[in-house]
Amino acid sequence: MLKVHILTDDRVRKRGLLAEHGLSLWIEKDDKAILFDTGQSSVFFHNAKAMGISPEAADYIVISHGHYDHCGGLQYYSCTDMAPTIYVHPDAFLKKLASADEDEPFRQVGIPFEISAQDWMKDRIVCTRQPLKIEKGILVSGEIPCSSAFEEVSKDFYVEKDGKIMPDMMLDEQMLIIEDDGEVAIFLGCSHPGVVNSIKYAQKLIPDKSIKLLVAGMHLGNVSPIRLQTTIRYIMDMDIRRVVPLHCTGFGAMCEMKRFLGDRCLILCAGDTID
Repeated sequence: MLKVHILTDDRVRKRGLLAEHGLSLWIEKDDKAILFDTGQSSVFFHNAKAMGISPEAADYIVISHGHYDHCGGLQYYSCTDMAPTIYVHPDAFLKKLASADEDEPFRQVGIPFEISAQDWMKDRIVCTRQPLKIEKGILVSGEIPCSSAFEEVSKDFYVEKDGKIMPDMMLDEQMLIIEDDGEVAIFLGCSHPGVVNSIKYAQKLIPDKSIKLLVAGMHLGNVSPIRLQTTIRYIMDMDIRRVVPLHCTGFGAMCEMKRFLGDRCLILCAGDTID
């Protein structure tokens, strides 16, 4: 049985809960609990408690990529003696930068705290570039390869490596794939490598299974109309049963998805549950 609670999103409706630019999901699969991303602050923890969820009871933490709005909340995690294992790509720890214009100075958008200052994390981090099964039917994808030419990584992001600043190809973004009742559920933080690329790779990793659920930040707010329509068409062709666009997807893109996908597209936010 699979149940998903949205702890952090850019929007919120329910009284007593908070919103911020970020994403955090609490995913329950049978007797296992996974914290997928932590937003940028302690908002995920506040909302979890208000929803009757104890984040410190997580069996695993999966960080989709090294941007502050997905991993910043880790510094507020209330750990126990049985701290969960954290799965992350090694490039998430690089110095990440952003600039929307050549004349705009770089701003830091990477991990906003020193890992070395978090004692509980030191022996709990597992870095992987390759697919990794963390439980039966629960897979962390590792790097997502590019197979769709129309999905370019945003040119606004950079990374500092070996003292040089270069475009960030977002190799550190990974997705979580869960098998449930003979089908697959896919979870993405920002879909920087592309929504279609990601779905194709998930199908390669776990072939011959229909996709029951796609929960994702999709970064489609500033893409071309052709790319948006191609993405929606692909989702329709794949007959994905439920699509939940969150976080960075863009309101206009959400509206287009709802228009074409109808009841298959769920417009949800922090505080909502998918079961």
